[in-house]
Amino acid sequence: MRKTLLLLSFVSFLSNAQVSSFPWTETFEDASTTSSQWVCEYVSGTNSSVPSGLFWKIGSNTSAGYYGSPGAYQGDKMAVFDVRSHPRDGIAKFISPIIDLSAVSNPKLDFYYRNLIWGSDQNELKIYYRTSQTGAWTLVTTFNTSISTWTNSGDITLPNPSATYQIALEGIAKYGFGLDVDNLTVKGGALSTLETERQKNSFKIYPNPSSDFVNIKSEKKVSDISIFDSTGKQVDYIKEDATEVKIPVHQLPSGTYIIQIKNSEGVLSSQKLIKK
Repeated sequence: MRKTLLLLSFVSFLSNAQVSSFPWTETFEDASTTSSQWVCEYVSGTNSSVPSGLFWKIGSNTSAGYYGSPGAYQGDKMAVFDVRSHPRDGIAKFISPIIDLSAVSNPKLDFYYRNLIWGSDQNELKIYYRTSQTGAWTLVTTFNTSISTWTNSGDITLPNPSATYQIALEGIAKYGFGLDVDNLTVKGGALSTLETERQKNSFKIYPNPSSDFVNIKSEKKVSDISIFDSTGKQVDYIKEDATEVKIPVHQLPSGTYIIQIKNSEGVLSSQKLIKK
């Protein structure tokens, strides 16, 4: 049985993706065109007063100031997990702008960070990803050892790349000293022509253009279908479990749309649809 859900949340899919060329390095400097797009999301803890309590911010000095050199790794600014109020187990995410990884093979992330222990109290840094703004967060890795000077994280593989990808830095306050991140880089190789064509041809949609219904025929079983309008807004979502699907489009205004499918192997593919 097919479930159709109308989702009103904004999803940047086409030109609205703030990051679409790679390697991309977030310096958190004023000159960065994307630094202002990072969003702090308070998750939980004993002190939910933001910004007077626990939160992520872009700053020039580490919040606790317990380093010999409290400034950024490079330049003047960095991402700072502010733990001035020291709420035990307070958690907040710092969420990246939308990243279009649809044409990137084997994307990887690395950054510089420091996370100094205070006695036996160690703050934690966790890295999460999601494939869209409506998707669930998935944990990639955790950093929970004492790092007193700027250190590179090493390459971290970013699973399930999509056109609406986001990364989150999650800080967990455990009475440790300041937690800082700088020069975050996303990199990877471009898809080969063969890979691009295979992704493009992994499913067919017809008729196209269409005014009433669209048929989808896929090599693998389709698990999720999303439709985005020309502004990047997700206007329809359909849960499925079949290689051939018929979906209504008569409710959509005339225009250009993107149909994105996720198959049973978790592979995302997309094609353009013209609604008459």
